[in-house]
Amino acid sequence: MKSLLAILLILSIAGCVSEDNQGQGFGNILDSPEGLIVTEGEHPDGWGRPDCNTCHPRADIHQVDRTDGLLPLEDIQALVEEEGLASCVICHGDNGVDE
Repeated sequence: MKSLLAILLILSIAGCVSEDNQGQGFGNILDSPEGLIVTEGEHPDGWGRPDCNTCHPRADIHQVDRTDGLLPLEDIQALVEEEGLASCVICHGDNGVDE
């Protein structure tokens, strides 16, 4: 039974990968009340959670420029690749996580 579940999980994850990945479409984040900083009001379900990648997998974030050219997408992608979860707080604030 565990083997079957593992196979189903792998197949479902493989089905999520796409070469034309447009990422998670939240529009131009700079248009939000606090700009790049995530607020509790706009992120109520994830507020206070340190595990950003649970809902925002690296394969689905920063795939498309959502700042209308203001921030260099390639640099953002490199930072996320290098720093992983630690990069989230640099641009988006602490998400209500008390450190």
